[in-house]
Amino acid sequence: MIELAEATGTGLLIAFEWVNGKSALVSALATVAIAWLTLELARENRKLRKAGQEPQVVAYLVPHPDGNGFLNIVFANVGLGLAKDVMFNIDCDEADFQAHRVLLKTVKGHAPINVIPSGEKIVALFGLGRDLFGSHAQDPIGPLKPFNVRMDFKDADGRPRHTISNIDIMQFASLPGLLAKPALRAIEDTLKKMDGRFEVLAKASKKFVKFVDTTSLQDEVRQFHKSNASDGQANEASE
Repeated sequence: MIELAEATGTGLLIAFEWVNGKSALVSALATVAIAWLTLELARENRKLRKAGQEPQVVAYLVPHPDGNGFLNIVFANVGLGLAKDVMFNIDCDEADFQAHRVLLKTVKGHAPINVIPSGEKIVALFGLGRDLFGSHAQDPIGPLKPFNVRMDFKDADGRPRHTISNIDIMQFASLPGLLAKPALRAIEDTLKKMDGRFEVLAKASKKFVKFVDTTSLQDEVRQFHKSNASDGQANEASE
């Protein structure tokens, strides 16, 4: 044990003497290490400052919060910086969009959105789930084809940026409720059916609207008066 301690002490003494003899070299290596760490710290700080000014605008679909079967399209700034002069361009099959009754029009040359701050978003109606999945017609036409949304925008310093979001309606295929008919649409269809029935009743009631029951307690049979459409006079009839 004593021999081990003596050997360790000897080794430390030799190392100390070497460091003492190479003090200039050790100082130079330490200076280089400190300079490298300082440079890396400066790079990390630069990246953090850049990330703090970098906007990131993306597009995606979400179910309508009211749960009425509609889908919304969202343009959201998920970055940390301000996005200015935001424009979207939808790359799609326009005939397919029309066939699936997409509400968002693929208008070219629209005015840019002034700003979308960090963490903010703009939401618009995109379409009805059962329409987008192609089940609104008697013969199903299949779901909406995948499409791309290109977002062009600028950061706070005016540098141009862009992102491309690929959107596929089939991401919602397994979610219940999107293919259900909205309550308002169901009410509309019911009212249309009722309107047709009321029309039949109105036509049938025309046979009786000209008769007025004038029966009194003294009458042995029921008495009616029928107006004469030609001269406005009343004719008597009995049951």
